[in-house]
This record gives sequence, structure tokens and C-alpha cells, in this order.
Amino acid sequence: MYYRIKHSLDLKIVGQSSQIQDAELPMGWDNNPKFIEHIEFKKVDFEPLTSTGILHKKAKLTDLISTVPAGFTRKLLISPALKVLFEEFDKGFFQYFKCNIRSKEVAYEYWIVNPVVSVFENVDFLQSNVSTRKPKPEGGGTYLEPVKVNTLGEFNTYLTAQGRDSWRTSIDHVYFKTETTDDVFALANVEGGVGYYVSERFKTAVEQQGFTGIEFAPSTLNMVEWLHNERKKHYN
Repeated sequence: MYYRIKHSLDLKIVGQSSQIQDAELPMGWDNNPKFIEHIEFKKVDFEPLTSTGILHKKAKLTDLISTVPAGFTRKLLISPALKVLFEEFDKGFFQYFKCNIRSKEVAYEYWIVNPVVSVFENVDFLQSNVSTRKPKPEGGGTYLEPVKVNTLGEFNTYLTAQGRDSWRTSIDHVYFKTETTDDVFALANVEGGVGYYVSERFKTAVEQQGFTGIEFAPSTLNMVEWLHNERKKHYN
């Protein structure tokens, strides 16, 4: 069983969602290729520029923190303790970059989890659903068109053919191959853009060690199915 990492929605735990709604950005961030916002699915040999997250006055510090501002987009923001667990299970799929979170003028050390590779090799394309978002011919919105792909090769070929519009294609109801042994990895081209997936072993370790701010949704459920049906069986 594999799960997608979700931020906790329990206000008793997080206080406010999103917990970080503002940030201090480094000078020249928008045009600087070394700003963390411009780095994704590639390994770098330098320390990126990072934002300083400002904790909302109603929010609580948790081991996984939900964020909005530039500098944290499509990435995970985790505590030093949770980073130790990630590194224990990680097979080299991520880089970790230090940043600061500020609350009431006190700075706290946190870490940005940056994926260096999208591990599509783990996906069972025969069971998963792939679709692409297209504009309606009559205008006024978009619709999802199913895409029939059975293998990773066919999926990559389709993405290549889409060119700059490849971001419109996503894997839904994600199933993984039975021989998958990776405990924590990321995927691009899923609902929401980037997803972070973990094994039962990783989930159990998180729960046993009492890490906060983190929930786990079965990878085979989409967002609507998780939020409106399954989530309430496991979390407040």
C-alpha cells in the first residue's frame, strides 16, 4: 500500500491553514536561477536562495508545515526531526535545503524537501488513469480527456508530443507496481502538479514517532474521493 503525503487539515493540530501565508523573499528572487522556486526535478551543486516563512499568528509549528508563498511551491517544508526520517528512507530522490521559519520574532530551522527526479518507473500505468486537460471547443472552460497509455514508454512519448503543454497531462488514481520497494519518492504530472508518495513502512514510522501536521491519503484516491469520503474515517 502506498500513500500520498497531505498536510493536516485539523485546526487543533495546525491552528491555521495554510500555516505560512507570507514570506520574506531574497533580493532579486524573481530572476535568480539559484532561487529555490526555480529548482525542481534536478540536482544542484550549490545552496539555493530560500525564503523566510512567516508563521501565521494563529498557526502552530508542526513537523510538516503547509505553505503558500514563493519559495515553497510544490515542495515539502519539514522539521529537522522529520528530515532525519526522510533521509533514513530516501534512496537519493531528494535534496534538502535549510530555511528559516519566523514566529513572533523567533527563528526556527526548517528544511525544504526538493525532488531531484520523478520516479515514474514505479507507476503501474495499466491500472492508473491518465488524462489531459483541454479547452472546451465552445470556450468557457476546460475538460479532462482520457489518454490511453499502458507503459512508461507510451506515457513519456505522449508527454514529449505535448511539448510545453505537457503539464496539462496528469496521472489520477495512482497505482504502483507490486515490485516497488522505494519508501519515499515524488511524481510530477499528478493531481496538483507534484505528489510525494510513501510506503506503509514510512507511514508507520511517522505515526510511531508522533510527527505532526501530516496525513496520508491512499495513492489510488483522487482529491475529491479523499476529502469527501475517506479522510474523515482516519482524521478529524
